[in-house]
Amino acid sequence: MQPRDIYAAPTIDDRRMWDLWLSGLHQPAIVAAEEAGVFRALDDEPATAAELAVRLGFDERATRVLLGLLAALRLLLAGGDGRYRLGDEARIYLVKGSPWYWAPMASVAVSEWHRTRLLEKLKQRGSDQVTGPEGTPLVSAEGRAADDWAAGDVSSQRAREVAARMHAHSLPAAVGVAKLYDFSGIARLLDVGGGSGCFMVAAAQAHPQLRCTVMELPAMCEAASGYIHAGGVGDRVDTRAVDMFRQPWPRGYDALFFSNIWHDWNVRTCQWLAARAYEALPAGGRILLHEMLLDEDGAGPLTAASFSMLMLLATQGQQFTAGELKEILEGAGFAHIEVTPTHHYYSVVTGHKP
Repeated sequence: MQPRDIYAAPTIDDRRMWDLWLSGLHQPAIVAAEEAGVFRALDDEPATAAELAVRLGFDERATRVLLGLLAALRLLLAGGDGRYRLGDEARIYLVKGSPWYWAPMASVAVSEWHRTRLLEKLKQRGSDQVTGPEGTPLVSAEGRAADDWAAGDVSSQRAREVAARMHAHSLPAAVGVAKLYDFSGIARLLDVGGGSGCFMVAAAQAHPQLRCTVMELPAMCEAASGYIHAGGVGDRVDTRAVDMFRQPWPRGYDALFFSNIWHDWNVRTCQWLAARAYEALPAGGRILLHEMLLDEDGAGPLTAASFSMLMLLATQGQQFTAGELKEILEGAGFAHIEVTPTHHYYSVVTGHKP
């Protein structure tokens, strides 16, 4: 197979793979919500995520992510006032005392790790404040997927495993970005936390004017080098070993690209990342955020809401709405925020440095 064949669009899109993979979070979310009293509380009185968190003594971020997923599953209804109400199925089958109460059966064959983890997150108030004084992340000591990057240290074996996983779910999206995003006006592109490097390989193949760099921890740079070589663009894509939370970022790039990076971190850390990006870019430079966006009410799409639940359980973050990312970017000084759909569930949110 030739290098360019690897980065050709697949003949069948990958949406169903995403749907199947993330569907495993639905049953644990329903069971944990019932056990935690969410359905009973909303049957008593509709509430916003913040109101329900106070009422039940829950963490607000975890509550918001959970309610968004339950609304995407149509068990809850998200009102224009921000309050969640029970849908008919939840009222009939998931409120204790109903003659059709389904919860005893719903808990059969549930993933106990996901259920237990979610209950812990709900009860762990302030879990979105795991940051140092400047906003950089702290190691959670919970075995989260993002802890290696919070610590600034990843082993070679771990780097190869992470690169393989990220490459598997990112390659079709990388092709989508390369084909559908307008890279005109960009000569040098820096991929911050670039994983396997597939986004830079796809972009370099599609746009001969681009010179790209994958900025990662040292072991991740080693892992990415193999993918870059396989893509046949080693003359225009290189790596740069940098701990993005502790070391200066390289300058001289027209645009900074982040794919599935901001969803690993809480809002305060994303504000820190936005500020660092603004400092590193020249006037007229761009920041590109490649993320699976939530609807503005947070209640869908289902796959994005499911992905947000996975981020809650496995990282310090969650998925964002375009409006939330716009607010963070504008707070750092970026202007003219644009959203470009690129690949099925994914979009690129662009901010321009005046």
